[in-house]
Amino acid sequence: MAAWTGETVIHTPVVIRPGREGGIAYPDELPVDRGESNALLHRGRRPVAAGNRGRPLFGDVHTNRQRRAMRKLLCHVCGRDAHRNDLGVLWLLDNTAANCPPNWPEEELTVHPPLCLECASKAVQQCPELEKKGFTAVRVHDPQPFGYRGRLYTRDLTRYGSPIPIVVKGTENLAFEDPLLPWLLAAQTILCLVGCTVVDLGAELSVGGAR
Repeated sequence: MAAWTGETVIHTPVVIRPGREGGIAYPDELPVDRGESNALLHRGRRPVAAGNRGRPLFGDVHTNRQRRAMRKLLCHVCGRDAHRNDLGVLWLLDNTAANCPPNWPEEELTVHPPLCLECASKAVQQCPELEKKGFTAVRVHDPQPFGYRGRLYTRDLTRYGSPIPIVVKGTENLAFEDPLLPWLLAAQTILCLVGCTVVDLGAELSVGGAR
């Protein structure tokens, strides 16, 4: 789900949506610009041919690919189906039980999509964040859509009647039923991990044949 140097960010201004409900909108809005609970979706980056993408920007999320991976439960590294068995879909969480509440990772909220076994194996060997923080391999039986992460706007009260909103928070997580959701430019989907079973990744890789 990483962005690439060959992809350019789509910069579209937002305006206040007409009507009593308010919220934000695009001046040239299309039906595909609205997501769950009618949230305004970040337009992300312009797609290019695979050979022209340049190099990956690992710290920069491609918002369209992230939302698609969460919706379809795709591996966020290779884009294929994430691995699933009787216990559920495979996730790698960049934390350990020693640093978390007793019931963790049940009902953990995450913007990180799942993984296939092959990419999970590569991630634990190559990802510096997992090496630094530690990780927990989890099977999730019932990953549930929860909300969106994005930029939160509000009316500019210093300019009466201005159609241009201002940013309140650069990053905010909101549930689908949150009354502030109409003011969020939704960049990434948040899932709630329900039905979690902590697993031994080494044993999973051995059974699955990944190296």
